Amino acid sequence: MPRLKAVIFGAIGVIAETSDYQRRAFNAAFAEAGLGWQWDMATYRRLLAINGGQERIRAYGDEQPPLQPVTDDLVRDLHARKTAIYADMLQAGALEPRAGVVALIDACRAAGVAVAFCTSTSRDNVDAIRDALGSQLDFAVFDTIVTIDKIEHVKPAPDAYLHCLAALGVRADDAVAIEDTPVSMASALAAGLAVIATPGAMTDDQDFAGAALVLPDLTGVTLEQIDDLMLERAG
Repeated sequence: MPRLKAVIFGAIGVIAETSDYQRRAFNAAFAEAGLGWQWDMATYRRLLAINGGQERIRAYGDEQPPLQPVTDDLVRDLHARKTAIYADMLQAGALEPRAGVVALIDACRAAGVAVAFCTSTSRDNVDAIRDALGSQLDFAVFDTIVTIDKIEHVKPAPDAYLHCLAALGVRADDAVAIEDTPVSMASALAAGLAVIATPGAMTDDQDFAGAALVLPDLTGVTLEQIDDLMLERAG
């Protein structure tokens, strides 16, 4: 039996490639609000260094001419509208899990290894992905799902992972996190977990120093391989 007790998927982008859906949904929400903001690919790549949609809106807004104050209410309303637009886009598209995700989850379930989804995004965003993936990935497989409502500080703070580990009843040494951005990876590392990085389309040029393994996706990844990584890290 491997010493591995839990595999924790740390972001929506680890499970499905949604970055451009999100970028376009943000732009649509900005246009509806009459802000004149437009996030191109380069801008969105840069903003992904900031974790959380509301935090990205606030950071970008603080850089712009003060056409209107970037208040908490404006940030919240923009993010809520973006989430609704994003959900509609996902339903109209043909979203699929990233390569290797379902196979690794199936292997975990067969081996009695817990599976968790640990984000610092909203439950609405998680539900939108769940609904878009439908029968391709049943979210009932997750032993626990952590969203922003369950934590005090978003990633890169370790709160989300500490909450997840407590809910699973496992130690950080007995779990591995899978992340797709350096800022989210920092959260897992701060909580004491080994990290496998699978950068997405918008983060494949970023620095994942600190990850035990960096892969384009999870194709062919086995529990034995993960266990070896953890033993090497502990060793």
